[in-house]
Amino acid sequence: MSDQTSKGTFSKFWKRIGYGRILTQITFLALTLWIAIQMLRGVRGATIEKYCPFGGAETLIPWINKTGTLCSLSTINISILVGVVLITLLFKRVFCSHICPMGTVLEWIGNFGRKFVIGSRRIPPKADKALKWLKYPLLILIIALTVKFGELIFRNFDPYYVLFTAGKGHEITAIGIWVTLGILVAGALIPLSFCKYLCPMAACLAPFGRLGLVRVSRDEDKCTQCGACDKACEWGIPVSQVKAVVSAECSNCQECIRKCPVENTLSLGVGKAKT
Repeated sequence: MSDQTSKGTFSKFWKRIGYGRILTQITFLALTLWIAIQMLRGVRGATIEKYCPFGGAETLIPWINKTGTLCSLSTINISILVGVVLITLLFKRVFCSHICPMGTVLEWIGNFGRKFVIGSRRIPPKADKALKWLKYPLLILIIALTVKFGELIFRNFDPYYVLFTAGKGHEITAIGIWVTLGILVAGALIPLSFCKYLCPMAACLAPFGRLGLVRVSRDEDKCTQCGACDKACEWGIPVSQVKAVVSAECSNCQECIRKCPVENTLSLGVGKAKT
């Protein structure tokens, strides 16, 4: 089998997997909802925090310092965090586009907003690039305050926790509910705005995502520079300007591949880091 044929076969295989992304999203969202319902019913040991990878980041330093894990968190959270990081090193930030239930909700809200509210919209590239840096100091602040006070400081403002506990979770206040509502409304106006600009878990994974082995590559000879891939990317990555997408923001959602009008111009596979 020729290299070109192998590349095409591999690309088609991953493209078929991409079409099943919605099923993966529904599966993890359903599991999260089931756990949340058990939690609200008062079932002992049922808490959505138990399976949150960001919980692993919050309790990692106390665990390393041998002061114990925080609140309802445990070494399970740390194990899940390590697993997500390993997946990210292989497939970039597929956690964000395939697994994260909050990411799924915000993506669907963004799609709804695009179709029924104000249509297609984007923040100017320079502003978008600057805003993406906000999540890093926010991550540092959350971790620093969490370690200092030994409490889950972010819990009251965590849209994942507030939304999936229907605002009835531990320590949730009116401010936390309004913050979550604001994030949901912003997600309808600017798709994935929280994920791109404020999500601390995205900040955790971004450095590893840049190293991800499986990435989108572009065949410059076939590319017509139509810009369809750039328009399809909600993460604001200029796919048409690079040979391979190494951006830390890429979640390998494959929307750029599906929207490309020229077959095999964009493909998903293992490639060397190019710019």
